[in-house]
Formats: sequence, structure tokens, C-alpha cells
Amino acid sequence: MHRTTALTLGFLLFAATASAAGIDPPPVILNLGPLKPTPAPTPKRADKKRLITTVTVKNSPDGDTIVSFEATDFSDEGENKFRMLASKNYAIAESEENVGLRPNADRILRMVRELEREMLTFVEISGAPVERPPITGE
Repeated sequence: MHRTTALTLGFLLFAATASAAGIDPPPVILNLGPLKPTPAPTPKRADKKRLITTVTVKNSPDGDTIVSFEATDFSDEGENKFRMLASKNYAIAESEENVGLRPNADRILRMVRELEREMLTFVEISGAPVERPPITGE
């Protein structure tokens, strides 16, 4: 017996048995294609803003300095509601690859050195770090 004929006979047998038992045949289902989700509601008015969120300066006694920072874009929806949109890390060392960044990088490094001087003055007024006690075998 051919497969199509067997399926047709099977369906007819099921339909006959179902109608004899009083069971309705299964519903007809139409395939409508991929689901398209409901669009999101119109967002409230917001202002896009950018902020430097982190600045890191790593100095070593031998003179090496690494300056990096993170810039973050966010939406200000008012009423103290903020939503982060994007964030990226930058390093002053990247300026060596891009000649257009070199003047900015030099200016940032000079300003960091001025900030370091102010911080060292702050430390002297506030109280210098306390030296660690020597490690003894006792």
C-alpha cells in the first residue's frame, strides 16, 4: 500500500471513529508566518548626555604612566531617571596611533600631573600614609 493511501485511510478511519464516539476532529490551523512582536510604546522624551565615569592613573616609580578613562552615554528622562545607552574605555596610549589625538593626550597628561600635585598636597594636609610595621619572625 502506498504511504499517501495509508495516511488517507488512517485519517478516514480516525474521522469515522471520532464521529462514532462523538469526538470532534481537531481544529484547522493556518500557518501565518513568523511572529512580529508588538512594537514598543513610544519612549518618553529624554536628553542624550555623555559623562566621563571613571578615570584611572597608574604610575610607577620608574616613570611609566598609564592613563585610561571611560565615557558613558546615557538618557536623562527627568525625575532622576537615567538609562545607560553606551560605554567605552579609552587610553591615552591610543594617541600614539592617531596623530590627531596627540595634542589632546599631551594636554590631558599635563592636567593629570597638576592634579597629582594637588592630591599630594591634600595628602600632606590630611595626613600622610602610615608606614607598615616591619615583618618580624616573632
